[in-house]
Amino acid sequence: MTHSRIVRSLALPVLLLSAACGDSEDSIPVRTCEVTLTYAPQQSLQGAVSVTGEWNGFSATSARMADRGDGVFTARLEGLEPRDYGYRFVVGKQELLDPQNPYSRWVRTEEYSRLTVPDCREPVLELRRFVSTPEGSLDVDVAYVDGTDEVGPATDKVMLSLDGEEKPGTFDAGTGRFRLQVQGLAQGKHHVKVVAVDASGRAAPPLYLPFWVEPQKFRWESGLMYFAFTDRFLNARSENDGAVADVDPIANYQGGDFAGITQKIEDGYFDALGVRTLWISPVDQNPEGRFIGTGGKYYAGYHGYWPSQPRATQHRFGSIEDLRALTAAAHRKGIRVIADLVLNHVHEEHPYWVSHRNDDWFNTSASCVCGTQDCDWEEKRLTCKFTSYLPDFNWRSSNMVDQFIDDTLWWLEAADFDGFRMDAVKHMDQVAGRTLRGRLRDITAMTGTEFYLVGETFVGADGRSQIARYISPRELDGQFDFPLYWPVREAFADGQGLERVDQAVRENEVFYAPGTINSPFIGNHDVARFISQAAKQLDGEGGDPWSSSRPSASVTDAAAFEKAKFAFTFVLTQPGVPLVYYGDEVGLPGAGDPDNRRLMRFGSTLTPLEAELLAVVQKLGQTRLAHPALQTGARHTLRIERDLYIFQRSLPDGQGAVIAINRSDVERPLVVEPLGSLAASSATYEDVFSGRTLQLAGTETVMVVPPRSVAVYVPRTE
Repeated sequence: MTHSRIVRSLALPVLLLSAACGDSEDSIPVRTCEVTLTYAPQQSLQGAVSVTGEWNGFSATSARMADRGDGVFTARLEGLEPRDYGYRFVVGKQELLDPQNPYSRWVRTEEYSRLTVPDCREPVLELRRFVSTPEGSLDVDVAYVDGTDEVGPATDKVMLSLDGEEKPGTFDAGTGRFRLQVQGLAQGKHHVKVVAVDASGRAAPPLYLPFWVEPQKFRWESGLMYFAFTDRFLNARSENDGAVADVDPIANYQGGDFAGITQKIEDGYFDALGVRTLWISPVDQNPEGRFIGTGGKYYAGYHGYWPSQPRATQHRFGSIEDLRALTAAAHRKGIRVIADLVLNHVHEEHPYWVSHRNDDWFNTSASCVCGTQDCDWEEKRLTCKFTSYLPDFNWRSSNMVDQFIDDTLWWLEAADFDGFRMDAVKHMDQVAGRTLRGRLRDITAMTGTEFYLVGETFVGADGRSQIARYISPRELDGQFDFPLYWPVREAFADGQGLERVDQAVRENEVFYAPGTINSPFIGNHDVARFISQAAKQLDGEGGDPWSSSRPSASVTDAAAFEKAKFAFTFVLTQPGVPLVYYGDEVGLPGAGDPDNRRLMRFGSTLTPLEAELLAVVQKLGQTRLAHPALQTGARHTLRIERDLYIFQRSLPDGQGAVIAINRSDVERPLVVEPLGSLAASSATYEDVFSGRTLQLAGTETVMVVPPRSVAVYVPRTE
């Protein structure tokens, strides 16, 4: 399978016509800066459509939009000063945000769509052509568009680079065109960067164009996501170690670093697990001292969730060069890297708090500490701060939004990230996710490169509506599936009936919109370890992370590992992007945070039970990676009982997989009825664990499920 990506120009929801004069092949085009707003309703309208905005005091009477004759309404705005304006469309008596514009502006207490009118004296760069192929060829054409002063480019300050290497001779000063054609690029990720300055010293916003050379289109669902909690994963360099004085080791730095993750990438640890997306801890510098946290205990910033600098790495993790080496190593293997993104708050040492505490950047007078008296976590979720030293951002401040999105995109380029895990989504106005998605979508429109935005909204089993409100093409791709997590925990760790899990999956299927890419999981860094709950280590004082009765260094209960095998077989064959939280693949024990963040163990340090579980997870990950039906196939339940669960995944072309989990002590001979495209199949399937075969035969398909076993049947290869 091959694919190519071609984009001739970038279509924006608010069109700034910047290349009308002199736009030809033999001269430098010049901006005109006419501003046109366009409203394309989903259904035909009767009556007038107007636009109301800050430029006219929000009056709609003098701003009627013209019907082009095809049901699309436009309005040309002239004479606007360069600045941001809020606006809405007025249809009948209803005011609407622009459905095609992801950017918002708050005017007092009201949210409006955001129109940014630039200084048209500044030059811009326009992408005219971008073609990349799986074979490694690249064709790029970028136009320098002069500002209205027509001072021309400063030819010594224009540059096109490929993978950081300047490409001389690509700029034609007479036409203002950058052109690059390359053959034979290596498999992996690359980027083109174009910068330009005019003769008056005005810089054009640079173009950053990341792209992949790979044999087939990447799908986030194709493999597992792995959370390598940076400080607790692997210590590869002792020179960047450094615990904080007078903090218990359980809540202190333990030495994990970027180099440790890179080492495991290069060793093939993640390849063996079938990992295609690697999630790492927040990379920003955190404060050096100790601070009171949960339970009145002192904590260090080992976790990364207390940003104290905007564009500096946590030095204990490594330098920006070390971080770039991590992403480069992953990209050579086709693995995407997403960073944990903290946008809800900063630490009080952060320069933005120091400089802007009296501006509108923070919820100061309106903020209280979440969970204290009269400060409910839900009711005050948008304004409360997690603790006294973490000031809470006001996402209704346009200046703050611009700064933090610019910082995020700086990290995207500087570290070569492929997306972000957005922390504490429900504690921010939706302008946060929508603005970031809008900026990423601009890059996607130019190059075809897609970025994964997955959110963390900690909810209960009934929290689907809270999760879904943030998922759309305009915001998040998906979220971590907490409403499925709790039934998984109850069914597999506690031994409740499997019907509860099947019910949760079915509810997901009818609730979330098509295209949602959620992440199912059996554990993460905010909950006690699955294996410890399965082994009943959390009873009594065992659930207290600070207690001397907390779980021991390893679990010896074989039944607990069997429960983990059942759980992983279910989760890693589900739709979405299944998550493996570091250590769960070997049964790393632990009570709640921070005891669930112990130092990872590898190789000879594993017990036989731990090594056996690792082999199961590796087999499941490799099987998912090899079979598209397990990635994007439709899911159907074939049989569900308290201790028996059989379901299928299938594609329209007849390829599929059948998964069986039998927790009972008896062998189960069954007749099952494959559904969808598998109903008419007569293919022979083989279990990846036992080698047993399954002959598909419609309503007469016979299965024999051994006691206390799992099976993943996939098409047999001759």
